Amino acid sequence: MVRAMNRHVLRLPVLLLAAHAGAALAQYKCTAADGAITFQQTPCVGARSEQKLNVIPNGHPAPASGVVAPAPSGGVDINKRMLAGYERQHQRDALAQALQSAQDRKARRGAEKLADIAAARKRFGDDPANARSLSEALASIDSRYVALGEFDDRSIRDAQAALDNGGKPADR
Repeated sequence: MVRAMNRHVLRLPVLLLAAHAGAALAQYKCTAADGAITFQQTPCVGARSEQKLNVIPNGHPAPASGVVAPAPSGGVDINKRMLAGYERQHQRDALAQALQSAQDRKARRGAEKLADIAAARKRFGDDPANARSLSEALASIDSRYVALGEFDDRSIRDAQAALDNGGKPADR
């Protein structure tokens, strides 16, 4: 009796492991406020967004009883395809974040230019003796913001083109 009981006790861990191996594992894709993406087995805490993924060990679902599972097509490993899909999504997310950053930076430039103009007017005042200095300062501010605007526009165009091309650099 003890021998039969020991045999069953030894089989229990093997059965538990076998049952677990056939089940899908829950994974979570967490996107932080700064755009960083992580994958973990527990729900996301404090993340901007969370996506629940069902990951199947070894990439193949367990076949239903009496059903023969089809062989992978074309010799492509499903795990590699899944990983490539995650990597493409991560790259798209990074490109979208870069585009948003460039657009935000361009939007802030207008307020920065107005603040620089106000500072120059305060520094030089309304004194006619300082009119030339004020004019030069305003011209310098204007040329700097024209150059920064061109840089921002180019950054936005490049980020949008890369996003539209699926992460490939735009042809120049």
